Amino acid sequence: MGKSSHTVAQQKSKLLDALRASLGVVETACKRASVPRRNHYDWLKKDKKYAAEVADIEDIALDFGESQLHKLMNGYTVPDSKVFLDRDTKEPIVVPITKHFGPDAGAVIFFLKTKGKRRGYIERTQVEHSGSIGGVKVTIHKGKERNRG
Repeated sequence: MGKSSHTVAQQKSKLLDALRASLGVVETACKRASVPRRNHYDWLKKDKKYAAEVADIEDIALDFGESQLHKLMNGYTVPDSKVFLDRDTKEPIVVPITKHFGPDAGAVIFFLKTKGKRRGYIERTQVEHSGSIGGVKVTIHKGKERNRG
């Protein structure tokens, strides 16, 4: 293996590590790894092993996104703190608190529209038209129909 091949292998490895760290955000990873974007896209086309590793990273990023969506749907709790100043000593007093975030209705709706289609959670647009097309009388309706069922 020549010196240039070794360098390319190192660049690929470095870029794959950066892609993992950025959850697949190419621009961020390329900057972090000091590898031009065009190299990434060339390697995707020409190197099946590299492309497979990038696809695995994309799946990990998708899994992370789904886990965050589930977190929003369920609601969650995070530790936090408030800082107060003691009136006499002017020393900071840190009081631990817990913040609670309830379920997010938008996340639930998004989930149902994307994952619940087979159960009827879909939206479709209807168009209304009265008149004739090619001598045939046609009526078409326009409006949003929510279908659950």
